[in-house]
Amino acid sequence: MEENEIDIRGIIGLLKRRLLLIVSTTVLVVGLAASVAFTLTPLYTASALVMVDPSRKNILDDTALQGSSSAADNARIDSEVELARSDNILIKVIERENLISDPEFGVSVGLRARLLSFFGIPVPELPTGQEAVNQTLAKLRSAVTVQRRGLTYLISLQASSERAAMAANLANTLAEVYIQDQLSSKVSSAIASLSVIQSRLEQARLAIVTSENTYDQFIADNINEIARDSGRSDLTSMQSQIAALEAAREQSASLANTVQVAIAGNDINAIVNSLETEAIAELESQRERLQRDIESAADGTAAVDLRNELANIEQSLLEAATSEVSALQSNLQQTQSQADALRQSLRSEIIGSALSADTLTQIFELQQNAELARRQYQTLLSRAQDLEAQADLQLADSRIVSAALAPNGPSFPNQRLILILAGLAGLGLGVALAFLYENLIGGFVTDEQVATVLKRPVAATVPRQQAKNESKSHADLVVASPLSVFSESIRRARAAIDQAIRKTQPGPKEEGTGRVLMVTSSNPNEGKTTLALSIARSAALSGQSVLLIDCDLRKPSVHRHIGLQSDIGLLELLQSDDTDHVAALRKIMVQDPLSKTSIIVGSRRSNVPTDQLLSNSSFQRILAAARRAFDLVVLDTPPIGPVVDGLYICQQSDAIAFVIKWASTQQGEARKNIEALEEAAGENIPVLVALTQQEQSRSDYYRKYGGYYSYES
Repeated sequence: MEENEIDIRGIIGLLKRRLLLIVSTTVLVVGLAASVAFTLTPLYTASALVMVDPSRKNILDDTALQGSSSAADNARIDSEVELARSDNILIKVIERENLISDPEFGVSVGLRARLLSFFGIPVPELPTGQEAVNQTLAKLRSAVTVQRRGLTYLISLQASSERAAMAANLANTLAEVYIQDQLSSKVSSAIASLSVIQSRLEQARLAIVTSENTYDQFIADNINEIARDSGRSDLTSMQSQIAALEAAREQSASLANTVQVAIAGNDINAIVNSLETEAIAELESQRERLQRDIESAADGTAAVDLRNELANIEQSLLEAATSEVSALQSNLQQTQSQADALRQSLRSEIIGSALSADTLTQIFELQQNAELARRQYQTLLSRAQDLEAQADLQLADSRIVSAALAPNGPSFPNQRLILILAGLAGLGLGVALAFLYENLIGGFVTDEQVATVLKRPVAATVPRQQAKNESKSHADLVVASPLSVFSESIRRARAAIDQAIRKTQPGPKEEGTGRVLMVTSSNPNEGKTTLALSIARSAALSGQSVLLIDCDLRKPSVHRHIGLQSDIGLLELLQSDDTDHVAALRKIMVQDPLSKTSIIVGSRRSNVPTDQLLSNSSFQRILAAARRAFDLVVLDTPPIGPVVDGLYICQQSDAIAFVIKWASTQQGEARKNIEALEEAAGENIPVLVALTQQEQSRSDYYRKYGGYYSYES
């Protein structure tokens, strides 16, 4: 094949030759899109707008209304979005709107069942129960969209339906159910917490009683010993007074309880027997007299009057008994207060007395236990009262700021837009197919194709790798996975380069004369930097001293592959007046983190033409110094297509590795650039081709010998 330039005239010729393919593809795509667009059921979409207030709402605590951090607010809003579209909310919408029986969202016979019925196979029964709910839920889930409006506190709840009114109704119902569920959740949380605390309150109350009784019992049991140790006989007297007050209180409590029971049962005799006061006795005397008069009186008006008078007397007895009970209860409280005051005084006197360390320690321990029990009870009681108030005063954190309205027109499908996009897509697909057909899927795809078109064999075929981390270079595989297909292809490329150099430079290699390998390509992003770094690392791992120089002064990229940056690079070295090139190289070199490769990375882009820097004697002296210091010098050069720098660098090289990207690099472009390199470098400098980024699934070679490799990455 002769030179085949791709220009406007060539493109027009290609389009003319493949016009039928382009038109057919466009018509087919538009026809398919039209057949789909005009058969789709129109859908209407309505949207309700809800505002979420992320601050904690507690009417009883003003400080709770303060806002939180921005990050916490964003997390809260995102959480509310997920809650609003959760299955819990959607199921409540289904129940509220009875969507299971709705013709659009309810259970129905599927397409498969309808097809079977067309061929005479009976249609299965409609699902019921949970299966029906699941089917309706799936339909509603696909019809509902909940999303946050940018970085605001607004949430858009959208619902789509075949009916405009139904779409608006679903959106509003979803918003209302979501807000109601939010409020119910807060109330339920408060009630659940209250239930837990109330269950602990009784335990805390019993703990107070137990600790107080234990404290008092210890004093009562040891009062004689405490009085003896302290030398205070009044302590025993105080304990006796407490015991007397307790006995009087218990007697009054028992009497009050007995009288209350008698009053509740209208048992006059029990009241009289229990209460021996003068007022009760006088009333009882009058009652007995009336009973005798009633027994001796004949039936008539006098007997009726006597019975009424008896009822009044009995009522007066009950009232007097009630008054006595009130007096007893008041006396009980006074007695209890006196006993408590005396008990507290006794405790204080005992604590202030000179007691033995053992007794004092036990008293302090009992006192502390009682105090802790009281504090715990007070804390729980206060929290329970707060939760009771909160359960009644909860507010929702969200509110509807814009209710959904029934849309005027369908939101789907937009038939005009579909046809326009289909036309553009069909046209683009047709042109793409034409180019693929003309250029064999965009470029070189096999070694045989390269050998046929470029008249030279392929030194190595480097497979495409899928990196686990996008920030890592594929060249790391040479070190990380030395037995992988990628690493083996790099070693194969090195072997081909070494053989080519030995053919052009026969005889033993002289000491201090390292080899210089130039790596270039036709266009950017074809893998030349990855190949250069991989070859350098592979050679370094084999024991050679290697220097990799980033000669792409227009767009340096080696530093990104190794993750290192330098303030001084080749550009600064070429612009300096330093004559000690070996020392200068050592000064600006960096060490590869994964191997012993020395690297000169690019520091910045050049703001002057770079070909004049690479063609002068300074660059030649730098390479000469590098040859003396290293066994192999790898030059990562700019692509030949955009710039001419490589045509000057190739004259200083011992071999050239020309990178071709699989299914991408155009045939004419690759052939033209290789011919330019050969003309600039001369016949004694071999040019080897490396086909990179090949799809491994298409490589018969690697399928055949895949057992020899490790695919770890």
